[in-house]
Parts: sequence; structure tokens; C-alpha cells
Amino acid sequence: GGSPELSHMEWKRNSAVPSGDRAVYEDEALCLALQFLTTIDQINVPNLKGCELMGRRIQLIREAYRISPSAPDFSASDHFMGWGRRRGGGAAQQSLTSYVADQLRTEASIAKESRKAREGKNLRAHRPIPKGKGKGTGEGAEEK
Repeated sequence: GGSPELSHMEWKRNSAVPSGDRAVYEDEALCLALQFLTTIDQINVPNLKGCELMGRRIQLIREAYRISPSAPDFSASDHFMGWGRRRGGGAAQQSLTSYVADQLRTEASIAKESRKAREGKNLRAHRPIPKGKGKGTGEGAEEK
């Protein structure tokens, strides 16, 4: 709960991100912009796609730095921002995180299966097939 500004201050205090890191300034700028849009400009932020993107960026920054403050991982950026496979509607934090995890699992699975298919094809292409050593009925097959 609380305001975007308080959310930023809490994240800054509780995270292991160095105070001079550019992510701290970006998080602060995005949070203050959302704070001013709601309090001074009195905009209905949940109805604006641009504000949703600002919120997604805040979540992305915090998630990337939560995993590794010294080497943040932004590999899920497209999914967090909704630029991977787009889904309709707004995004709640828990459903967004779940969606990103599902997309990354799917991409990893596809990459794994593609790699296995390539390796299998390469093995078949480079391995000579011995003649007459199988269990078939052709020449060289054992009689039962």
C-alpha cells in the first residue's frame, strides 16, 4: 500500500542496490511521475496505458535487481513490458509475474527441443549405419 513515492523509498532502503545506481534514479523518477499524476494532476492512472507501462517498468527494475543487485538480469524485459507475446487488458503485479514466468518457461522449452532436434539430426548425419547387424530379416540377420 501507500504512495508510489513511499514505495520507492521502501525499495531503496530494503534493496541491496547501491544508492548511486542509475536504477535508483529511474525508479524514483517513475514513482514520482505516478505520484504527481495521481495527486497533483488528479489523473485516473489505472485507466491509462502509459501509466501501466510506467508501473511495469518499475516492477521490471525491482525484479531484475531483486535476483542479483550487482548484476541485474533484464532478460525478461519484453515480457514484463508486454512486448513479447501481448495479452489483452491490464496487468496486476502477481499475474504479470506469473505470465512472465510462463513465457520464459515456454521459450526455454522450445529452445531445448530445437537443440535436441539439431543434435539428433547431426548425430544421424555423421554416424554410419552398419549393414546386416540389425534384427531385421535381411542379409546377415540371425535365424531363429
